[in-house]
Amino acid sequence: MRLLFYYLLSCIVLQVLFAGSLAQSDQKIGVVDFNGREVEVSGNITSIVSLDPDATRILIALGAGDLIKGVEATSKSCPVTNRVFPQVQALPDVGSASQGTLSLEKLAKIKPDVVFLRGLHQDTAEKIQSELKIPCVCTYGSVKDVEDYLKTIRIIGKTVSRENRSAEISDLIEDKMAEINNIVSSVPDSQKKRVLYIAPPFTKDLLRVIYNQHLSVYNAGGINVAYSGDKISSGSGPWKSVSLEQVAGWDPDMIFIHGLSFIGVQDVLNNSDWKDLRAVKDQKVYKVFAVSTGYDPSMIVLSTMQMAKIMYPDRLNFDFQKEADQVCQQIYGVGGLPEFMESEYGITRT
Repeated sequence: MRLLFYYLLSCIVLQVLFAGSLAQSDQKIGVVDFNGREVEVSGNITSIVSLDPDATRILIALGAGDLIKGVEATSKSCPVTNRVFPQVQALPDVGSASQGTLSLEKLAKIKPDVVFLRGLHQDTAEKIQSELKIPCVCTYGSVKDVEDYLKTIRIIGKTVSRENRSAEISDLIEDKMAEINNIVSSVPDSQKKRVLYIAPPFTKDLLRVIYNQHLSVYNAGGINVAYSGDKISSGSGPWKSVSLEQVAGWDPDMIFIHGLSFIGVQDVLNNSDWKDLRAVKDQKVYKVFAVSTGYDPSMIVLSTMQMAKIMYPDRLNFDFQKEADQVCQQIYGVGGLPEFMESEYGITRT
């Protein structure tokens, strides 16, 4: 009789635990994405497709990289992503929303619990939700200030139940950016360095320049001489072609080269068409930390620290190499990333 009692009791306990497990797996949570859309997602996400390379890197930093089951090609070509999460190369490429190559068939085959994509592609998000019944969370379309970026980290953190970790990363970025800003904010406007940011990643195009304010340039206390607005094109990003005459007219104090460009510092200094520019005459040309597209939780801090140190060396006396490596350790748990980028891509050692 006693054995029967314990048997029945154990059956009841197992049923309760099983029911609780089912309830947890069926639980839904509401997320308000960057575009203000209310999206209902599973409370126990086990598979993700990321159509946004920024979201991919954020997910890795949050410790949710193992949940990613598909990406777009840009994530596979990003050196930072490959360095901190080499598993990205084995993930299926489902195509790109920005380049018009997204395959709904591949998405349907993976059937993820959620898809992340840029806010510029809300129409694509609505189509995926309507046709495939897969929840889509939009990240930012463009970043106008640090808060835009931190908001996206928090949204992704909530979606994948990594809110504590997203708070840690957000606090780190916010604190580091505030430290720099507190120092450079005292620089009078008349003394702020006028900067031209050139050469998109994986190109040799000297006359393609960043036209938005650029988060790191602005927060490091610089002025982008090519600034013409913050609205970003979904196809070409924050880049525009300019003439040599426009560059000569701007005559910047310094020139920053995108860290993944195929152009090096000497290519600019030795270019006869650029020899009369103040930045070239003064040899104020630098290759700066960056990722293949958008922003990265570690590089957004590194590029701001680097630019500030380059522009205002008398005001900032921290050990860049030491701090940069600490930031990457705290965000990705990987050491040696700054040194790797400097060695592999010719980024200026600061």
